[in-house]
Amino acid sequence: MKRFLMFMMAAVLLLGATSCNSCNKEKKQMETMVEQTIKSDRAYMCKHYGSVYKWFECQMILNDYLDGDCDGTVAGLTNVFQVQTDPNNPKVVLISHTADVMHVKEVAGFWVEDYELETAEIKFTYRQAFERMMESNYVKPHSKNCTLRKELGPYDCNPQYIFGNIDAQLYVDATTSEVRDISPAFNPKE
Repeated sequence: MKRFLMFMMAAVLLLGATSCNSCNKEKKQMETMVEQTIKSDRAYMCKHYGSVYKWFECQMILNDYLDGDCDGTVAGLTNVFQVQTDPNNPKVVLISHTADVMHVKEVAGFWVEDYELETAEIKFTYRQAFERMMESNYVKPHSKNCTLRKELGPYDCNPQYIFGNIDAQLYVDATTSEVRDISPAFNPKE
């Protein structure tokens, strides 16, 4: 009986250690998933459109609402690019990812909402921006959205991770990690 109990305790400890390694591996993959997807989408653009593309946004949909029990897990994302190989035929290319599915959609026209992110300084990852936003004292928006973009506005600003929706947003500066509840592209710091 003693041997059986010792065997069961060892099995429980081994199972616990194995599951912790699995959790750590999953968390590590989650932390780099956004950046890896951006990198692979940019490689896709180079391969299929050449080096003439411009990258404008990364739109993310989270599993959970920010004001709920949200751990920042990304359920899907869409990168927004523009190409103009023919001067008379500009295209917006949307590359979307959900689970293991990648979908590419071309739309005729220009992307006019943002400055391009090609040369922008992005020092902080999505995961770091999410943690900074969650640590802040601001009320979290009831939203599952986050967008990395350099918003077009009257004032120049760094790219921002924008958590929220049309009703409420939190802005995390991708260069400094400063958190604000007002867009720096429209309301500069005094």
